[in-house]
Amino acid sequence: MKKEKQFHWWYIPLALLVILLLVIGGFLIYMRSMLGWKNLVAISSNFNLELSEEMRTWVIGANQRDYSTLPEVLKMEDGALVTTAEEFENRREEILQLFSENVYGPLPQSGFDTTFEVLEEGTALDGKAVRKQVKITVSTEKGSSDALLLMYLPANQETSAVVCGLNFNGNHTVLNDSAILPSYAWVGETSELEENRGHNEERWNVENSISRGYAVATMYCNDIAPDNGDTYNSRVISLFDEPEFKTVSAWAFGLLRGVDYLVQDAAIDKENIAVIGHSRLGKAAIWATANDPRIAVVFSNDSGNTGASLSRSNHGETVKSINSFFKHWFSSKYASYGNNVNALPVDQHLLLASIAPRKVYVACAEDDLWADPQGAWNSLMESRDAYLLYDMEVLDNTLAEGLTQPAADGNNFMTESMGYHCRKGWHEVLSEDWTHYLDYMDQCVTNR
Repeated sequence: MKKEKQFHWWYIPLALLVILLLVIGGFLIYMRSMLGWKNLVAISSNFNLELSEEMRTWVIGANQRDYSTLPEVLKMEDGALVTTAEEFENRREEILQLFSENVYGPLPQSGFDTTFEVLEEGTALDGKAVRKQVKITVSTEKGSSDALLLMYLPANQETSAVVCGLNFNGNHTVLNDSAILPSYAWVGETSELEENRGHNEERWNVENSISRGYAVATMYCNDIAPDNGDTYNSRVISLFDEPEFKTVSAWAFGLLRGVDYLVQDAAIDKENIAVIGHSRLGKAAIWATANDPRIAVVFSNDSGNTGASLSRSNHGETVKSINSFFKHWFSSKYASYGNNVNALPVDQHLLLASIAPRKVYVACAEDDLWADPQGAWNSLMESRDAYLLYDMEVLDNTLAEGLTQPAADGNNFMTESMGYHCRKGWHEVLSEDWTHYLDYMDQCVTNR
């Protein structure tokens, strides 16, 4: 008689282990197809993994970067050299067009209307601040869509300079204030909303900003365009038929509609509007600032690839990987440069340069290797020629030895045209960052 095979209990965990190993192996093979070993190690910074100093030095590769194909800031596409600030105005338009065509996609300049309605106004922070909540409605021939602007202003000032930016998780996460209305695109149970009030307080530093005399304004990024590859084409972005109008440009567009409101609010000093963005929203903040002279200064916090950091660095996140992971962020043409970034007719130093003669502040975190802090410093250094045309003081490259960015020692470096700091830690906005940003506001805000 044939003996039946006995089923052993350990078959199940063994099978699960094999499946897990296959999944991990498949994932590593997929990642390796897009990234070099240094890039794979750099992504560990997103998980706050400690690296030895030797490993960090290897990943950063400060002396192993090829910038020989960087486009020149002061050379037109036809080869003509730019020698004056007046001539740079033409170069700026050229730069913005190149970024629109090759990277971010178009940023609508017309074909829409924007209206405002103040939904709520009251006191906050024990009477130290005034809270305003404004419905911003964007309309086109296709219809309309709303975004909710939350703003806190110093209660004892007639007008205030303001720092404005988009948030990731809804306006209610910015401050533990029960009067904050739910953002239009926020979804979830009321109990969840209440639990998350003030969850990102440190990212926005509202109380400290108010105490130092600055207003803070924000909108939920998903009110403009959801950060989802399947559903991004909804909300405000859906009002436009342009297929290359993608998420980062949409967020920049939303920021500028916030600026539309700020410049007509009598409580805002319209000459001193700053924008701030962290990570992917930092990419949008830089793109918005480059396109709108109403913005006086931009604070780029850990904005990384296609933000402040040079694409040609090829350290941390790359053009290939960012377009593979986040196809909804950029123009479809941008992905074509993934295997040949040197063919890209622009790089991020040109976008920083195009902000001149307004002001740019770049901030990084020492362990945020995926965002390539070294490439951000190099980008800022490469942008300086534009600011010099306007006779503006720029940062001195000797602040760092060779190509290595300044140490994360708690210091910030500021001139009339640009600022920079690198702090210890990972990919986040901390109170330490805000202290530096507000210090820069103290220096550059007029009539203070």
